[in-house]
Amino acid sequence: MNQLAKMLEQLRKNTSDYEMTQRVLTQAIIQVLQSQRILGEILLQVPRRVVQEQDATLGLFWQKDQIELRVVPQKLAELRSDEVVILLEHEALHLLWQHPLRYANSPTPELVQLATDIAVNQYLPEVPRETMTLEKLQRYLQRLILPHQDSSSYLRLLKNLSDQDRQKLRRKGKRGADQDTQAKSSQVVQETHQGWQLGDAQPTSGIQQLRLAQFKKILHQAYMNTPKKDRGLLPGDILTTLLKPQINSRFTWQQLVSRQVGTLAAGREEAAYRFNRRQPWRMELPGSVSRLVPRVLVFVDNSGSVTDDELEKILSQISYLANSDHLPVEVYPFDARVHSEHYQRIENGNRVIFHRVGGGGTSFQCIFDFLHDRHINPTNSLVVIMTDGWGEQKINPYNFHQVDWLVTGSVTDLSLQRPVGRILSLKKEIK
Repeated sequence: MNQLAKMLEQLRKNTSDYEMTQRVLTQAIIQVLQSQRILGEILLQVPRRVVQEQDATLGLFWQKDQIELRVVPQKLAELRSDEVVILLEHEALHLLWQHPLRYANSPTPELVQLATDIAVNQYLPEVPRETMTLEKLQRYLQRLILPHQDSSSYLRLLKNLSDQDRQKLRRKGKRGADQDTQAKSSQVVQETHQGWQLGDAQPTSGIQQLRLAQFKKILHQAYMNTPKKDRGLLPGDILTTLLKPQINSRFTWQQLVSRQVGTLAAGREEAAYRFNRRQPWRMELPGSVSRLVPRVLVFVDNSGSVTDDELEKILSQISYLANSDHLPVEVYPFDARVHSEHYQRIENGNRVIFHRVGGGGTSFQCIFDFLHDRHINPTNSLVVIMTDGWGEQKINPYNFHQVDWLVTGSVTDLSLQRPVGRILSLKKEIK
């Protein structure tokens, strides 16, 4: 019997012992630290309160501008030690993706509960009882659903369900519990989302800013307290979320890329081979076709002067850009040549896989030679080059003008004398 199990035995003998309840939670968090370091670091920074009345064992609740973890000792004592650990990891993942903040006072709390549980449970080896999982939802709806999506994607799916599918979910139970676990669930409900709801009280913008600042501080501190060897084991989705709060909100290179893509993809263009739909009998009038969605090609400098830490953070930002704007992005590493054999296409929630390729000197001309040799259309393509800036002074851009240079240092570090496109600094983002 492990230490946590022994403590739970003592708590069962005296469930009014608040000090023992806190010790149980502390010991459980220690076990989380041993298995999921980042989740344990998040839990360490959240205040814990012992309460008597609550509709579940554990829950995240707002206390003005602070988030806190509340626990009922009588219900906690009924759980096994492994159930307590899994339950805490589940709550930590809700905190990681800021669910209590993002869905505070949601008009559809039942759907929010399903969507957020589906999102976080995919990162757990086991899940708390009576919580919804992706496997259950697929079985109930009898169709495949993309894994590892943000909770907002699952919430949108649930909101757009047909009446027939909603009836299926309703028959299975609001929390998606199977019949063989309903008896156990009736004994003790493990988790509640009621603390995310604020009733009739709408938070002011000032309180919302304080809450957001608190979440950013928790996630940033958890990331900094996690050893580098453990950071490398984190899934890409979690790593991107942890790095996102460090991004300076005033720096908008992602917004710039989005606007450029929107400009390239918007509207229609004339086509002489199409009839004019309004006046098809007039052969001299051209028709029109939808302008093609542009290609976004990202070239990431893998030369020896770019550190692994810089590369890792840059790649996480590419993933965030691709998935937040639903843009298909092609990623190519380069140094003295473009390593097209290590090409990655990022879309539908995928993440860039971090690994260093090459590591020699830097050549910018090889990028434009690559684009030219592949017959990539300059008018319908956006080229993003992430680099430390050290390369040759002159290049032939082959009429490519939609180019963004994202330099890890100062914009003056770019060695080109007359670079095409825009130059932006990533210095504030990767410090």
